[in-house]
Amino acid sequence: MEKREIIVNDFPRSPISEAFRLFRTNLFYLFESKESRTICITSSSSGEGKSWVAANLAISCAQYGKKVLVIDADLRKGRQHRIFRKSNRTGLSDLLKDLRGKIEEDDAKRIVDQLTLKIQDTEVSNVYLLTAGPTPFNPSELLGTANVEFLLKLLKKEFDLIIIDTPPASVITDALLFAKKVDYMFIVAASRKTKKDSLKNTKRAIESVGGKIPGIILNQVSLERRKEYSRTYENYVKD
Repeated sequence: MEKREIIVNDFPRSPISEAFRLFRTNLFYLFESKESRTICITSSSSGEGKSWVAANLAISCAQYGKKVLVIDADLRKGRQHRIFRKSNRTGLSDLLKDLRGKIEEDDAKRIVDQLTLKIQDTEVSNVYLLTAGPTPFNPSELLGTANVEFLLKLLKKEFDLIIIDTPPASVITDALLFAKKVDYMFIVAASRKTKKDSLKNTKRAIESVGGKIPGIILNQVSLERRKEYSRTYENYVKD
């Protein structure tokens, strides 16, 4: 059986779950004066764990009582359906294809009905998922339309937090298309793997199109470093 990745749900008392709770606290502090809350999780290159981070952050926020939607906007290699073990037969890609052309406020009810059919419950209470859907011929063109902004506007009315999982920003331009559509963008970096120049280029690219980056998320910390943190955490909670 495929290994489960929703650590925060399966092991809520683990040091990893505690790290996500710390992330959650910092995130809520950022959003203290905002009504709508939308963030993107991206990375410099593939394999740095952005999708895993997005999923576990969503669970951590839901455990705090927030209604959270995860949108898989990686229309080429989406992974959220695998992480949450849901169907990917339909999702964001075919929703955007159905909404070709300009949409107006009068279309809101029709679009909400379509969203209702495509947004899936997960096994985690208060976490909902809009999968990437079938890979389209033109992902960047679909994600670059004004319809994406309209969708986010509708979704903000239904969810406390929207977390968008995008492709790596230095590999595909798709992530940059969300830079001005969301409140903040977070970059996931893999310990001892992500190159400094690649990280700098990713940060520069996001900021050049108006994106706000409040911080970098360090992932894939070595086992030794994790053990050291685990001992510190375990000694603290026992006292």
